[in-house]
Amino acid sequence: MKPLLTLFFLAVTLSTVNSHANTNFSVTSKARGISAFDFTVTEIHRSESYSTLSIPKFQSRSAAASRWMMCVYAELAIARGFEYWSSIYTDDSGDNIVIVFPQTNSTSDPAFNNIDLLGTEPTISELSTYKLFCGLK
Repeated sequence: MKPLLTLFFLAVTLSTVNSHANTNFSVTSKARGISAFDFTVTEIHRSESYSTLSIPKFQSRSAAASRWMMCVYAELAIARGFEYWSSIYTDDSGDNIVIVFPQTNSTSDPAFNNIDLLGTEPTISELSTYKLFCGLK
């Protein structure tokens, strides 16, 4: 009986540790102390080379909110271990956007394979630029 109880506690502990490793990224402007706008960015899907983010009211964002969101995308790139990111959206794409994480600064990078570019030409952002702009480490 004791080996079963030990095995049970070990399984619970490992599942708890593993669930935190797969936690989706989420941040709010209010939690960051910003009162000029109220946005929540939540990762709703994650693959090896991209994340889909839900940002309610994305299409009505201000210029200041757009700059804050770019810092959030850079923060997500850091969390995922990438040096480049590209946001894919249009004025009509709704509140879900795709952040692609290429390994290079080329749109020919395999990370863009099977991504609906929505008829846009992606701009690839280098993390080092945003680390300075956003004050990220």
